[in-house]
Amino acid sequence: TVPPLDGRAFTGFYLPLALTSLLLLLVQPMGAAAISRMPEALASLAAWPVVNGLLFLFRSVGYAYAEVVVALMDEPEADVTLRRFTLLLAVATGLGTLAIAATPLAQLWFGTLSGLPPRLVELARNAFWIGLVWAPLDVYRNYLQGRLVHARRTRGISESVGVFLVVSAGLLVAGVALQPGEGLVVAMVAFVSGTLSQIGWLAWRVARATALARST
Repeated sequence: TVPPLDGRAFTGFYLPLALTSLLLLLVQPMGAAAISRMPEALASLAAWPVVNGLLFLFRSVGYAYAEVVVALMDEPEADVTLRRFTLLLAVATGLGTLAIAATPLAQLWFGTLSGLPPRLVELARNAFWIGLVWAPLDVYRNYLQGRLVHARRTRGISESVGVFLVVSAGLLVAGVALQPGEGLVVAMVAFVSGTLSQIGWLAWRVARATALARST
């Protein structure tokens, strides 16, 4: 039987999720602040919303997946089915972004539709290549987050966002200090690396939650 939901349990479940949303609000200003202090600052800031907006179209495909995982985890053979669908959805989003980066669709989107000049189109395309894996990673990240919500271990989610911010901020600070290249490209590397670190933390938390559930 499931114990009744009291105030303490509700607070422990809800607050990490609320904190997660608040922490994610730091991503955009943090990226913009770092980009403005790196080479090609104006060009990078001009191309940043165009690249980020296109990537967000693909990343948003996985955003509702956490709720799907929570709703279906109690179904028979749910784990196997959800793992298989996670892989298929990740591959589909990856192929979608690749189809744009590797074809004239990139010129069509960044140049014709978005109106970027040729120099910014090239910059946007280079950054988009680095961001190819972001959408597939988001699918897997939301799968892991759904597993933690289902297990009522939401603290691990806010912890993972903290890991994302620390890793991303550290790489952005290094980019500002070392000036290795265009700010937009460095920012994309930082955020993709932060997402990878976040997934690592979530996977560790899911493994611990699964081991704990099996031992009880």
